[in-house]
Amino acid sequence: MKKNKLTICLDIINCVSNKISIKIALIVILISNVENVIGQDITQLRRNTIKIDLTSNLLFRNAFNLSYERVRRPNQTYAITLGYHEFPKLSSLGNAIQTTDDSKKRTGFKVGGEYRFYLKKENKYQAPHGVYIGPYASYLHFDNERDLRITADDGTVHDAFFKSNINVLNIGFQAGYQFVINDRFTIDLAFFGPSISRYSAKFNLDSDFNVGEEHEYKNEMLQALVDRFPLLDDLIKDKEVDTSGKMDTWSLGYRYQILVGYRFGHKK
Repeated sequence: MKKNKLTICLDIINCVSNKISIKIALIVILISNVENVIGQDITQLRRNTIKIDLTSNLLFRNAFNLSYERVRRPNQTYAITLGYHEFPKLSSLGNAIQTTDDSKKRTGFKVGGEYRFYLKKENKYQAPHGVYIGPYASYLHFDNERDLRITADDGTVHDAFFKSNINVLNIGFQAGYQFVINDRFTIDLAFFGPSISRYSAKFNLDSDFNVGEEHEYKNEMLQALVDRFPLLDDLIKDKEVDTSGKMDTWSLGYRYQILVGYRFGHKK
């Protein structure tokens, strides 16, 4: 009798153990299937898009900016932007201030990042196709050196050397729409992008001016330069450089851009 009880007891333990093992196996299979489904939502997409910014070529000289967008989740992406650009050519920097040579130094760059949410209720496609919103940040830098000829009020002509350093930091929020054509090509339109922007500049002017004249000319040059930035001329029209040739101010900004891209990556 004792042997039978022991056998029955062992059978019960084995039965319970088997049931627990079966439950654990079912849970593992379920989790695996869920992960596979989530993974398929992304792996069935081309997750990478490389894009060229066409807008920068309209605003600046010798501009080439690339943006890389990657799908992180079925309706979310992140993007980084890197590029080179030069400040637009200006033959005049104010009243009677003419540029004679601006080829000495013309450099600049752009770096930026953004995160996009593609709206599920508005889109029938997964990212990166459709309406999107999200935060962005960008930083632009310009260096320029040029020779000037300045005609004073009394008619005397001065040759001068002008060096400018301009920086623009933008932190904002954007909305746009991205078209995907034949699962390969994209047209990205960012049409709403207000920002809080920091504008800083440093001007050096070498010539035989007195301090008052030099300060006056620098402010004329500031106005001529900021006119080249969209909306910037109205936003900081009352700003001036200080006596050392510096300006630093926060103001409102705006972003709009058109990009064309190519999608790549494995599609299962």
